[in-house]
Amino acid sequence: MSGWRYERSGPDRHIFHCEQASCGAGSKVSYRLYAADNPMTLEQFRDSQDQIIKALQQRTPGQRITIIGVDGDKGTAVPRMFRARRLTVTPNGASEYQVNGLLFGARASASLISSARDEKASNDNYAKFMVALASKIR
Repeated sequence: MSGWRYERSGPDRHIFHCEQASCGAGSKVSYRLYAADNPMTLEQFRDSQDQIIKALQQRTPGQRITIIGVDGDKGTAVPRMFRARRLTVTPNGASEYQVNGLLFGARASASLISSARDEKASNDNYAKFMVALASKIR
């Protein structure tokens, strides 16, 4: 994607760093691909978000993470998507918005995370990469 710098982290994590104003310079989007046929439900996804937040807050004392919203498809049929929107405030007061999603397709599953200082940039970047990633996992 134009305006983004690509980096590979480990064998399976793909990271894109925004390098232009239109996507919120400094924003990041990352994804990982997994096997298909994950039977996770929306309720299980919600529970996993609570566990992730607890672990992240324990890792950085004084950090506050708030879930702004969780939504997604009901059932276990494919294709389906789950999405959690969060706000993280670091101990020094810096804010970051994240969209953390799981996409389930017939060929593969994927996790997708978008982070930015601005909520709109985080949501817009997530949507842009979600469309591109969805075509890979159908």
